[in-house]
Amino acid sequence: MANKKTRAQRRAEYLRQKAAAETQTISQTNRRENSEAKEAVQQIRLIPLTSIVTEEYQRVLNMKNVAGIVRDFDPAKLGVLVVSHRADGTYSILDGQHRLTALRRLGYTAANCIVLEGMTVQQEADYFRRQNENKQSLRIADTFNASVWAEDEESMRIKEIMDRYGFRLGKSGQPMCVCAIGALQSIVRQFGDVALEKTLESIAVTWPRDTTILRREMLAGLGEFWKRYADVLTPRQFEARMQARLPMELFQELRRRTQGKATPGTAFGKSIRFTACAVLVDAYNKGLRTGSRNRLKLEWDLTEDE
Repeated sequence: MANKKTRAQRRAEYLRQKAAAETQTISQTNRRENSEAKEAVQQIRLIPLTSIVTEEYQRVLNMKNVAGIVRDFDPAKLGVLVVSHRADGTYSILDGQHRLTALRRLGYTAANCIVLEGMTVQQEADYFRRQNENKQSLRIADTFNASVWAEDEESMRIKEIMDRYGFRLGKSGQPMCVCAIGALQSIVRQFGDVALEKTLESIAVTWPRDTTILRREMLAGLGEFWKRYADVLTPRQFEARMQARLPMELFQELRRRTQGKATPGTAFGKSIRFTACAVLVDAYNKGLRTGSRNRLKLEWDLTEDE
C-alpha cells in the first residue's frame, strides 16, 4: 500500500510540474505574440468535465485520434487542458478537445485545466488560432473558421460572400461546400473581393450541383477570369453561355493543355491560372462568330510577374 501511495504521489507531483511548465510556456507565447489573451489571469484548477463546452471555432473532431488516446491512455502523458472561464460559469475548451472527449469516454468526471479568466469569445478564437496555426494537424479550414470567430477582417469578408451565395465550409464531394478555402483567400489577395464575389455567384447560378468546379485549379481560373471580365460581363450572362458546359470536361481540357501540370499546388501560378482562364474563355466563345462583339478577348499580360 505504501508503494502504491508513493507512486501516486510521484505521479501527482509530475502532473503539477508539467502543468506549471505548460502554464509558463503559454504565458511566454502570449507575450511574444502580443496577443490580447496575454492579459487573461491564469490558474490551474480541477474542473468538472460537465462544465466544459466546445465552441464552433474549434476544429472538427478526429475520432481516430480520440480512439488512439483512449486505447493508449496514460494519465502521466495527459498534460492539462486549457479552458476559458466565462461569466455564465461554463469553461470553453481552447486546447485539448480530443483529450477531453477521450476522458469522457473513459469515465472521468474532472480534469486539471489551465483556466484563463476575462476573455471574450473573439479572444478565445484568436487564442485557439494562434496556438494551433503552426501545428501540422490543423487544417486551413480550421484556421479560417477560428479567424472568422476572432473577427479577422479578411476572413469575415470571405465568409459574408460565401453566405450570400449559399456556400459553406465542407468536405470535397459535396455541392456548394468549399473544401479549398485557401483558394478563396488567394482569390481575394491576388484579384480582390469583386473577383471572389463574381466567382462564387457564377458557380451558384451556373453549376450549383457540381463539385469539380470547386477544385482549387478551377477556382484559380475563375478568379483570373473575373479579374479580367467583371466590368464587361455579369454572372447571369456567364450562365447563359456556360450552363451547358460540363466542369469535368473543362478540367480535363486544363489538364491536357498543361500536360498534367495543373495541380492544387500549382493552381495559382501565372501560367496555370491563365491557362484555366483560357479554357473558360474558349468555352464561353464557342459558337460565337469571329467578329461578334460578344466574344471575349484574352491576352497574356507580359508585365505581370509569375
